[in-house]
Amino acid sequence: MPRISCYCARMILLDYNSLLMALSFCSAGLALTFFVSWLVSRADKVLMTWAIGACFLVFSIFGYEEFVRRFSPIAGATSFAALELGLVFFLGAAHQFRTGALPFLKMVAATLTGAVTMAVPMFLGYDGVSYIAFNVAAALILFATAHEYWRWRSEAALLISTLSFLYAATGVSFLLCAAVIVADRSWVMNHAPQDWAENVNLIVCLTAIAGIGALSLGLNQTRVARRHQRDAETDSLTGLFNRRALFNRAKQLPASACIIVFDIDYFKQVNDLHGHEMGDAVLQKFATILKESVCHGDSAARLGGEEFAILLPFAPERIAAIVAESVLRRFAEQAFVSRAGRFHCTVSAGIAHLMDYSELPTVMRRADTALYAAKKAGRNRAVLYPNRQIAPSSFADISVESETTAASKRADLYSVAVEHRIVPERRLPRRGRLMRRA
Repeated sequence: MPRISCYCARMILLDYNSLLMALSFCSAGLALTFFVSWLVSRADKVLMTWAIGACFLVFSIFGYEEFVRRFSPIAGATSFAALELGLVFFLGAAHQFRTGALPFLKMVAATLTGAVTMAVPMFLGYDGVSYIAFNVAAALILFATAHEYWRWRSEAALLISTLSFLYAATGVSFLLCAAVIVADRSWVMNHAPQDWAENVNLIVCLTAIAGIGALSLGLNQTRVARRHQRDAETDSLTGLFNRRALFNRAKQLPASACIIVFDIDYFKQVNDLHGHEMGDAVLQKFATILKESVCHGDSAARLGGEEFAILLPFAPERIAAIVAESVLRRFAEQAFVSRAGRFHCTVSAGIAHLMDYSELPTVMRRADTALYAAKKAGRNRAVLYPNRQIAPSSFADISVESETTAASKRADLYSVAVEHRIVPERRLPRRGRLMRRA
């Protein structure tokens, strides 16, 4: 008797119905917050998914309050199914936030499996078995949600780890409810379960739902901020970094690096003869070649108009020369077709060595000087500052109006194979050929 009286005294402080009411209003506030956030930023569809999941939680809690007051298999099955559906939406939101797509089929399968497993014993009169099935299903959904977040915790380690922990802790509280019923062998109860495990579950849910809501919104805001920063640093036409992003990344450079500045030859003629749409296609193709020519840690950027640049950390001048010659050759080999006919384009390059990131503007001017020398020497070639010319590419005499191949014009050129090994492990080794005059 004293033990029962002590338990009842504690229940006065933790009134079951009061906890349910608090949880329902907390869920309603969370649903409203997600919905309003979605109205402000409709591109973030995951906010609406979260809002729908929270709405089902509100519906299920209000239904469960009625079930607690008056036992009814229909009311119990409905409220449990709504809660499982709400949790499934939170699981779907985790997947959607990671991949951008909502897994409808998996969500439907999870909901139907959980609902059928719970509802069948409920309507057969084994409500205790139904409670066990519901709690286990809810725990599995929450564990799956925690794992879904944990998989991409590298994006925001502290936020996502805490979020994953809250989902997992809530899942443990549901398993605890199932374990108590199993331990008591309460297969038939004819009333809603009300024991210490249920109280613990409600307290954990009440605590977790506020934390989950705040962390989810914070995580979404973090991603939005990063997306805005990425958009501000990305050239919209080519997908490369822009000039500002290149200078920002240069601040993180090692003591030694090289920069290559490219300028497409006779680009104005491309626009005049073949149209601006084809001019954009030429820029995009050249950007693709630059992306394929850089390694991890390198940076390719569009400086403006038809001018581009590559920043090569750790690379000595001879490697920059190899990269430049490779870009020149690949771009000259690329054929374009417009209404005015088939044509080729070429590009000139200037190379300069960077010794300190604070010198980047100066080194850029040196690279521009080398680029001007390449233009003056006949275009479709690379020059290493101050005035060391690298032999022209195999298509040195191709203009925007001509498609004459120039393989025969390489007779006065020879190749020197160069092997380069970068000491830092984060750079991949490059192999190539340095073209120079005989």
